[in-house]
Amino acid sequence: MIYTITLNPALDRTMEVDGLVVDDANRILREARYAGGKGIDCSRVIEELGGKSTALGFIGGYDGLELEGRLINEGVLCDFTRIGGETRTNIILSKRRDKTQIMLNAAGPRITPAEIGLFFQRIRSLGRDAAFVVVSGSVPPGVNHNIYAQIITTLKGKGIRVALDADEELLRHACKAQPFIIKPNIHEFQRLTGVKSMEIDDLLPRARHILEGGIEIVIISMGAKGLLGVTKDEAYWAIPPQVQVVSQVGAGDSALAGFIYALTKKKSFRESLILAAAAGTAAVMIPGTALCKKKDVERIKKEITIEKR
Repeated sequence: MIYTITLNPALDRTMEVDGLVVDDANRILREARYAGGKGIDCSRVIEELGGKSTALGFIGGYDGLELEGRLINEGVLCDFTRIGGETRTNIILSKRRDKTQIMLNAAGPRITPAEIGLFFQRIRSLGRDAAFVVVSGSVPPGVNHNIYAQIITTLKGKGIRVALDADEELLRHACKAQPFIIKPNIHEFQRLTGVKSMEIDDLLPRARHILEGGIEIVIISMGAKGLLGVTKDEAYWAIPPQVQVVSQVGAGDSALAGFIYALTKKKSFRESLILAAAAGTAAVMIPGTALCKKKDVERIKKEITIEKR
């Protein structure tokens, strides 16, 4: 079983408009609502690819109930920790005329120490069925930035592998706890390492330096340039085909989900990276916060170019 942790989930509302006019009525052409959050996105993609996962994290209020209900209707198993606050709502405005998006992300509810304690009771109860735990995204107010390091330390003590997707202080603190995988995007990787270049030959030494700290796999997502995957023994650059980009929301989450799903199916590092690149590419073809479709992933997988580095 794969578990995903989303400490600051959101009910995502995507609204499509022709354009935005100041001080006038702007008519919504299409609206959709999705359960959102980086770990939740991973669970949704794993389900779409044919796998099973359980979504963990905090939810509260009526928006939290709707979020959970939407996940259950998609076939995702849920075991959230209930909180007194209301799950946040994010707004994504998609402008049809110039094909751009405006994202309005709420901070999220304040989490109490008792609610954090309840969540860690659930973490400590995970059994031997946990093949991987994906820890990703931002944290809500009231949660210390060391929490991912604590989660990783707790899970490693139980022999459970952890995949981490975070940024800035969350990522820096958590790396010290030595997760099995980290999957920053190129900008997050630059902030983590201080490297300015986006060239593969400049990124590789920095990735290998991170591996010396006890992390097993580094995957860097680079948008249209694909994925760079590095272990102590192997390094590959997975280059996707050119596709029409509709929305970049959830592309990195889709890539991580594809990689973890493939690993749990006993695929090689190279094969897992190919599926990750295909899932991430398929996600950008879908509007709003909808994620990749399996049929697109299977088609794109055949078009991925993989280079050994």
